[in-house]
Amino acid sequence: MPKCSLRGTNSYNQQEEKMNPKRTTAMTLAATSVVLLAACGDKVPSCADPATVSLVQQIYQQSFDKEHASMSPERQRSVQITSKNTKVNVESITTARSDESTGKKTCSAVLTAVMPQDAIPTDQRMLNHLRGTYEPQGAALDGNTVKGNVTYTVQRTEDSKEILVKLTGHLAFMGLFHDLAMLRVFDKSEAEIAKIAGEAQPATEAKPAEPTPAEVSPVAQPAPAAAVPAPANTAPAAAPVTPPANVTAAAPAVTVPHLCTAAETPIFACSTGKKRASVCTGRAGGNEQLTYRIAPLEGAVEMEYPSGGSAAASAFQRGSQLGQDGTAVNFLSFDKGNYRYVVYAGDGDNGRKGVVVEQSGKRIADLRCQSDAMSRIDPAQLQKMGLSIDSRTLPLQ
Repeated sequence: MPKCSLRGTNSYNQQEEKMNPKRTTAMTLAATSVVLLAACGDKVPSCADPATVSLVQQIYQQSFDKEHASMSPERQRSVQITSKNTKVNVESITTARSDESTGKKTCSAVLTAVMPQDAIPTDQRMLNHLRGTYEPQGAALDGNTVKGNVTYTVQRTEDSKEILVKLTGHLAFMGLFHDLAMLRVFDKSEAEIAKIAGEAQPATEAKPAEPTPAEVSPVAQPAPAAAVPAPANTAPAAAPVTPPANVTAAAPAVTVPHLCTAAETPIFACSTGKKRASVCTGRAGGNEQLTYRIAPLEGAVEMEYPSGGSAAASAFQRGSQLGQDGTAVNFLSFDKGNYRYVVYAGDGDNGRKGVVVEQSGKRIADLRCQSDAMSRIDPAQLQKMGLSIDSRTLPLQ
């Protein structure tokens, strides 16, 4: 008896499916794989047939690869660190319906993937957020196993007798997997990421020891300039402002108008059309501080937070999520009474920027930057400043 051979083509039916706030829309709702099973008769294979199950896994992987290819190289690497060693299985297979006249079968199953233990968030708020987002869509986290309910159909075409398999419902599972993979390396240093990925860390170049003052040739030492006292109330015209520890000294000068003082450095500044908003960083009392200010374009500051000079770690939170175009959106947030303010900035100079205001969890304003915008909101630097993660989503439209 001849063995069955598997050959065919793969195609995609592109649709849109609303997902979670981090992945507002996603493509490839239904990925369809068409194959020909030669010398196997006219019978439609069952839902649990190994060839059917293999096709379901192939369809999921193709959808995953398509989504993966749309990400930035940095995010591709972050997700691949987890995905390359994680297998997706098809379990708990049942036949929900079978049409005797056509042989078409409608199947239900559960996709599963065992995640590395360090990919599971220890922050209960983040776990609650993930559960609240994905469980209504049919995906859940059971210990360190991601599970997702899916449906697929298997039938034979009438003309060519090829087997047609269509998979739906897998995007919630894929979204939860992506988020856990990203959280696994979120805010990790390059050395930590390389260790998780099993990559060789670049060798640290040995720097020649700097000579002590006594070893420096007197000829090479410039003669001290004569001190010229400046007027009591006048600062030297060319005196640079010393940047705080979390700002790179070599960063280009900020030319965008901002609301920061001479002792502060702006990490966010823009015009929203009628107002100007800024986030400034500085030091006071040994603490690194962040200050948010907003003012009319031609008026005085109408709001400043925090007003008491609190340390950045106690006044602000940090976060990151995917925008509608798949790029990262980093944000700073703080709560003032029953209001929540979120300063956000998408990746790149042309990324979307602005300020979102919520009242009792409901968005009441999205002040988008219109012109003269800049942002140096760096998640790694914010982590070094001690800011905790804001597990609430950023409600962009």
